[in-house]
This record gives sequence, structure tokens and C-alpha cells, in this order.
Amino acid sequence: MIPTLLKRALPLVLALAASGAQAQQATMEERLRNQLRITTTQLQQAQNELAALKAGQPQAGAGNAGSAGNTDSASLKKELEATRAQLAAERGAREKLADAARQSQLQGQGVAEKAASQVAQFRGAYDELLRMARGIDAERQKLASEATTQKAALQRCETANAKLYAVGQDILRAYETVDLTTVMASRQPFAAQSRVRYEQIAQDYGDKLYEGRFDANAVPAAETQPAQSASTPTAAAPSSAPAQAQ
Repeated sequence: MIPTLLKRALPLVLALAASGAQAQQATMEERLRNQLRITTTQLQQAQNELAALKAGQPQAGAGNAGSAGNTDSASLKKELEATRAQLAAERGAREKLADAARQSQLQGQGVAEKAASQVAQFRGAYDELLRMARGIDAERQKLASEATTQKAALQRCETANAKLYAVGQDILRAYETVDLTTVMASRQPFAAQSRVRYEQIAQDYGDKLYEGRFDANAVPAAETQPAQSASTPTAAAPSSAPAQAQ
């Protein structure tokens, strides 16, 4: 009877273990715990039945029943020990996985911190390069503006030189065409009209020379206030004209 009960109990244990292995939501440790609990329960039931049979059977069959019961009990104990060993192995594997996960997390944190430090360094270098680029661009614009101003001043200087050259040529031609009679006539007391005319000519040449004078500092004022710059030579020219006339 005991072997029959044990044979009936073992398929039940195996069926429960198989059903526990197929459950997707239960973890391996929970399945092993359930299997261990079921096996322990079946072992206790078998031991209780064996004790009851020993107490109720005659002495002749007690030896055979006890031997069969001891064999089945030893088999169940071995299965129980195997289940416990499997559970311990599962726990060890889970602890190893947890340690590996912690190590991986620590390594990931180290890599992330190193990457963040490098990003900060690159960002600082980029900001410094951007600041230098902006400074260089501002300096370039300043130099371009100065070059434009100098180019405009050079053009004005060339224009003034051309005017002065033309005035000089006019003066040379005027002296080349003046003869001794004209000079003597201008020195006579009664030649007032001729003297006034030559003084006027000298005044005109003086004005032209003054207008052709180039002053780099006066260029911006000449651009912003053309009327004032145009009236300035007229006011300053009379002081130089008498000296040339004399």
C-alpha cells in the first residue's frame, strides 16, 4: 500500500513541479520554493502513513512494509536534498548576477562622469575659441573700417595734389607770359588798376593753394560739415594774399 501511495504522490509532485516550471510570472526561486514545500509535505504525509501502517499491520508484514517505506523515504529525502541544492545554486547565480549588475552600474557611472568631464572641457575650449573668433572678427572689421578711411583720405590727397599741380602750372604759365614792361607798369604809381588786378590774381592763386592743402585730421570734419570747410579758406586767405602780392 505504501509503494502505491508513493507512486501516486510522486506523479503529483512531478506534475506540480512541471506546472510551476511553465508559469511565466513566477521566478525560478519561487518555483523551487514551491517544489520544495510540496515535496516536504508529501514526505511528511508518506512518513505519517508509514507510521500508521506500522502500528496497524501484523509483525510478519511489518518488515517488508518498513523496508519499502524506508526506500521510498530515502528517495524522497534525496529529491528534497537535490531541490535544496538547486535552490541554493539558483540563489548563488542570482547573487552573482546582482554583483555583475552592480559592477556594470558602477562602470557605467564612471564612464558617464568621464564623458561629462570631457564634454565640459570641450565646451570650455569651444567657448574660448568662439570668444577669440569674435575678437578677431571685431579686429578685422576695425581694420577694414580704418582701411576704408585711409583709402578715402588717400583719394582726397591725390585729388588735392592734382589741384596743387594744376595751380602750380597756372602760376608758371602766368610768370612765363609776364614781360618786363608789364612788371614796370605795375610798379608805377599811376598804374593802380593793373596793381589791383595782379593782387586779385595773386589772391585767387592763394585761395586755390589753400583749398588744395591736405589735412588728414580735417577730413572727417570736411565730410560732416562741407559748408563750414568750404567757408574756411575764404576767411584765412586774405592774410596770405598780401604777402604774395608784395
